[in-house]
Amino acid sequence: MSIERIFNIFVYFDCGVVKEYGVRHHTVGGSDQEKTDYLLSHIAQDHPIAHRFSFTRRFNPPEWLAAQRHGNQLGYFEEAFDLFRASAMPVFCTTCIVDGKPIVDRQIGPEPFRGEEVTAQEGWGSVPDYLVHYTNEDGLRFTDLIHDDYFKAIRVLFNERLYVSCSKLLMSCIDTIAFVEYGDVSGNFTQWVDAYVKLHSLGISANELWEFRNSILHMTNLSSRKIMAGSVSPIMPYVGGPRSMSSIAPGGLKPFNLHELIKAVGSAIGKWAETYSTDRDKILKFIERYDSTISDSRMVWVRHQESE
Repeated sequence: MSIERIFNIFVYFDCGVVKEYGVRHHTVGGSDQEKTDYLLSHIAQDHPIAHRFSFTRRFNPPEWLAAQRHGNQLGYFEEAFDLFRASAMPVFCTTCIVDGKPIVDRQIGPEPFRGEEVTAQEGWGSVPDYLVHYTNEDGLRFTDLIHDDYFKAIRVLFNERLYVSCSKLLMSCIDTIAFVEYGDVSGNFTQWVDAYVKLHSLGISANELWEFRNSILHMTNLSSRKIMAGSVSPIMPYVGGPRSMSSIAPGGLKPFNLHELIKAVGSAIGKWAETYSTDRDKILKFIERYDSTISDSRMVWVRHQESE
């Protein structure tokens, strides 16, 4: 019920990009909820006269949402809090101002924006939030997340001797990780493979693996257009036997050991995950892009809600 300085914070989006935030402070008493209600009631009058500050980087709407999902919002407003002598844990409300108009569809507090409210749809329920289940005091457990979303099913298919389906899911896994790493750009698959996967001992190249991916995902065969044109050698998975084998015939199929490829991709994911340990912007991009993906666990939860 103490009297303290509280803050209305405004994030200004102009033409889909945010470069500045604004702050207007008030000194009031009451409970935290009463203080929050006070801030909400003053949004309209505060945002045009708020003191403006520059962000250290630009955000588009998905990037700003990812920043809120990651947490530590206070760090983005440190300059303003220092100037206005805020307490260590101030009461504040953050409101987006889109082309001059306040958007108050939801209020996100100082805690990371996570949990069921992120995906809740009226009448449909919500799905588990991977940031809740795979984040601990050390950060996001990348390898556990990818294992549960992809490698768990890859191993089931391999152990059931469903090798074609296993190969398809492995290629899809690389597709997803390459999208998360580089975005939806041409060549992201081979770029990620070249950067992280050790293919030399398997006797195949990233370009050959890409054409195998095109063949097996699109047509469930081994003959993509470039393979048919003779510009890339065809490759074919095998199980058991040596780690690598030579081509069956000059210009013919090049065998590769499927189990060894699964292990190589698994090791590459561990190496890839390490790159997120110090780069905050890269983690934000991961959240932004991975939020757009689906997995078995998240889809099953929706179906369960619909059947109740």
